Amino acid sequence: MGKTVAACIAGFVLPGLGHIVLGKFVRGALVGGVIIAMFALGFVMEGHLFKPEAQEWLTWFFSFLDVGVGLPYFVCLAGDIGFQITPEQAAKVTYEYGNTFFCVAGALNMLAVMDTYDIGIGRKA
Repeated sequence: MGKTVAACIAGFVLPGLGHIVLGKFVRGALVGGVIIAMFALGFVMEGHLFKPEAQEWLTWFFSFLDVGVGLPYFVCLAGDIGFQITPEQAAKVTYEYGNTFFCVAGALNMLAVMDTYDIGIGRKA
């Protein structure tokens, strides 16, 4: 059970790492690669990462999804990368797609951690 917990925590910290801890190297590389690629595409499309704002309840929801990607979110938070928004950026056609890619990357990583848990307890191969 200790290895399962460590794998789940590792999966939250860095996408795909939980699978690698459990010895599923190909699955871990695919999962991690896809999630990191989606996160990177969010930047290419000039999306916006969210931080919770007290008076804006919807920012809490989007922040929860963005945080799901783990360490990459906190690296961006520490460097204040991706949180600023300009009118020119928001007017771009790809802006909302970028936001969606950020959120979906976080949600997929949360699902990947659940998959890691299922593998760790022997429910799934």
